[in-house]
Parts: sequence; structure tokens; C-alpha cells
Amino acid sequence: MGERLVGIVTINDDTNYGNRLQNFALHEVVRSLDREPETIVNRPPSWSRSLLVPRAMHDLGHDLPGVIARARSRLPHGFRRPAAPALPFLEVRRAAIAGFARNRIRSSPHAYSAMPTDYWADRYEHAVAGSDQVWNPTYRRAQPIDFLEFIDGPRRIAYAPSFGVRRIPGFLRSRYREWIEGITHLSVREHGGADIVADLTGRAAPVVLDPTALLPRTEWDALIEDRSRPVDGTYAVRYFLGRPTAAQDEWMTHDAARRRLEVVDLHALDQERFADVDPLGFVAAIARADAVYTDSFHAATFSLLYRRPLVLGRRYASDVRQEELLAQHGLLAGGTGVDGLRVVADVDWSEVDARRERLRASSMAFLTAALDGSVGAPG
Repeated sequence: MGERLVGIVTINDDTNYGNRLQNFALHEVVRSLDREPETIVNRPPSWSRSLLVPRAMHDLGHDLPGVIARARSRLPHGFRRPAAPALPFLEVRRAAIAGFARNRIRSSPHAYSAMPTDYWADRYEHAVAGSDQVWNPTYRRAQPIDFLEFIDGPRRIAYAPSFGVRRIPGFLRSRYREWIEGITHLSVREHGGADIVADLTGRAAPVVLDPTALLPRTEWDALIEDRSRPVDGTYAVRYFLGRPTAAQDEWMTHDAARRRLEVVDLHALDQERFADVDPLGFVAAIARADAVYTDSFHAATFSLLYRRPLVLGRRYASDVRQEELLAQHGLLAGGTGVDGLRVVADVDWSEVDARRERLRASSMAFLTAALDGSVGAPG
């Protein structure tokens, strides 16, 4: 092994700004620690056959709408509900994100599924799982690669993985327990994740910063220095990955008009105007905005990093990531009078920055020690 290669396992596709930005940030931090990072190209496989029946039984009791939706998708074409029309500029956005990843993130020469396990074990000094929702059973279908089973335990590092759910479904608990127990260097991104780990294994997992906040603001400043503003004059960034209610739409439109802000909607992929904005353009747009309306964890993270006025929408009730982000920064979100829409106001930014710096120091200490092999084995 000539280079001190570190393999990174995360969700790696080209549809989401936040995922690619956290992946990039972790690369930069690992490089600062004298290693060479490489993201392992991977796609989650289909659900294991042995899990199909237990999953169906679980979903019937906990996710009946999802069961119905999947059943409808398997009906003959004439019996299906009409699909939503394709977003005309989705591929433009994907190309912008893919170009950023190609230029800024080193990827493995082969897909994970194309090579035997020994290849990956021999290739890397360490492997890191994280960050983002790499341990979300809904997104990733509970696959061993996300828990680094291809490499021996002392070389496994979990840096800030998020479960993205409040609890692990019963039919997956034994698998998650076994996989997590096999990771020597274990951390999570949210206290809710630490609670899951403690419940499953009895281990105490430290909570660390998302990589986008682990990379100092000065480095983000340098990266976006040459990026122009998305529009002339004052503006608000809107970035909703879910679908706001009519009442939420009306409130945000009125609020932007009251502040005399042009709205820059970075997720309106039925329009060409901002479709080609790449991940660094996304950061720059937030950094210079006069307000940010979002239901995105990473859009909120950059809003706090750049001290932007922030209005938060809740995408789904089971998502605890926003609450964790606010708690880490010592913030509360007040009501707007509209259900599911809150505003972060009256902020002591010096205290927010100080809290982040303290957590950054402990997070860097964890990752440095893990790469140096000086963190204790599972207890």
C-alpha cells in the first residue's frame, strides 16, 4: 500500500447537494490528517430475500401507505396511478453535481460489487462509514458495506453516520447490533443515533459534527470566493426537498415580499434558471442570502455557519436531524403561526460559533485518534 488510502462509504449519487458536500468535506479533513481519501462507488442492492417477509410484516403494521404505494407500482401499466411528470431540468442538476464530484472527490476505480471483499480489505489502511444517512434502513436497505464488514474491526471507523429514524425496525435489530458491535471506532451524528447504539449494544457513541461543519468556514470561504451572487440585489434562498403545504407556501411568499427579497428557488427543477447551480454554488447562494427557507439538514447547516436568518420546514415527523442541529448550536426555533414552519431568530451568533468550535475540536480529536488507531475497542 503506497498511499495511506482511506476508503469512505456513504450514499454516493448525484441527486443531492448535501450528500456530495459532506462527502467532499470529509475528504478534505482526511487529507488534512495526511491520508488520501477515496469514496467507494456503491449502490444499495435489493432487499435480501430473507428479509422480504419480515419487512412486509413490519410495514403492514407501521407503514401501510408505503405498502400500498409499492403494490400499486407493480400493477399492470393501465391500472397504475399516473406517474408525476418528469422534472425537465433534473438531468441538468445531476450533471452539475456530477461535475463537482468528478473534479473534487476521488472515487474508487471499481464499484464495490465488482470486486471481491479481499480487494477492498487490502486496498485501504482504514475505512470510514459516514456521514449522512448511510445507516438509514429505508434508504440503504440494511447492507453490510455500510458497516464496513469488508475490513477488519480495528480498521473500521464510523464518522457521524446518521440513522435518520427514531428506532431500528424489529426485523433489523439483530443485524444492526452485530454490525455496530464490529466497529472499533464508533461515533454518530445525532444524540438520537447514540440512543439507538446504546439500546442495541450498550455502547456509548460520541456525537460528532457533520463533515460540512467540521471543515472550517475559512476553507468554505476560499472555495466560494469566485462565485457570483445568483441574482442582483437582495434575495432569499428557498430549498425544499419535500413539498410545502399551501399555507407554508403562502407564508414564505408573504415573508419574502415583506422583506423585499427576490426568491432563489434552488429546487425548482421545472425551471431552467438555477438548474445548473453546482454544490459550491449552493453554498455561495446560502452564504450571501438575506434569508433561507429550507427543510434540508445541510442547507440549515450552512445557514448557521454563515449566520443567515433561517426558516425551517419539517419534511416528516420521524426526522430528528433538525432538532439535533438546533440543540448542538444552543438554538430554539419559534413558531410562525403555520404548522410545520418555524423561524430561528434572536440568535447570539458568537455563542453559536463557540459551541460549534468546541464540538469541532472534540470531533477532530475523535477522527484523528481513530486514524491513528488509538481509540479503544468495542466495550
